[in-house]
Amino acid sequence: MKSKLPVLLGLSAVLLATACSAATETTDKSGASAEPASESSQSAPSASSSSSPSPTSSVGSVTAQDIIPTLAQAQSDEDKAPAEFNEPSIKASSLRALAPLSYAQEFAAVNAEDELCLIAWANSGDGDGTATLNGPEVECEDPSEVKDEGLKLSIDSTKDKPGVVLAMLPPDITEDAARTELLKVPGNHEDLRPPVEFKATDFGVVSIAMEPATAEELGSISFPRKDGTKFTLDLD
Repeated sequence: MKSKLPVLLGLSAVLLATACSAATETTDKSGASAEPASESSQSAPSASSSSSPSPTSSVGSVTAQDIIPTLAQAQSDEDKAPAEFNEPSIKASSLRALAPLSYAQEFAAVNAEDELCLIAWANSGDGDGTATLNGPEVECEDPSEVKDEGLKLSIDSTKDKPGVVLAMLPPDITEDAARTELLKVPGNHEDLRPPVEFKATDFGVVSIAMEPATAEELGSISFPRKDGTKFTLDLD
């Protein structure tokens, strides 16, 4: 009987060669597919870079013209000062009339630093053309401050000249809101010369004026703002 050992050895060799070949092909395919994955992971942005915040946009600053839009228009005859006015820091061409009041003649203007300024002369209120003026007084602030807090100035009275406490309210306080609060002041009214006078410009900026003694007596006045908060004007 012939031995089957050579046949078995030959068959084992064939099977071993086939297995090695298959393993080699698998290794090559695996290596080919793994290499692009490695490149992709290297080129992908890291978690920290993808989550970096983008630069915040800067908020535009408030300008005087945002509050007093007539600054964008040419001066009119109404924008001329009632008396000599030579304040070097004020841009003369920027003088703009505000609401007419019996207690004061008031103007807005811009100074060399682009601040918004309130300029006023106290007025005795005589209606026969013989009114006495006292001033001028100037108060300036950055427009962003004026937007939030308004502008206030005081002119002291003397024996022969009138005084006034004058405020240009923040632009978000409406004339109706000012009227509602000011008519609560005892004895106040809207006649010719009330204890606390108020008027608004055509573009809605409200001014209030009173004698220094009235301001001292009141101390402060609060007004509702459009956002539901209160603005308190200190009169001291």
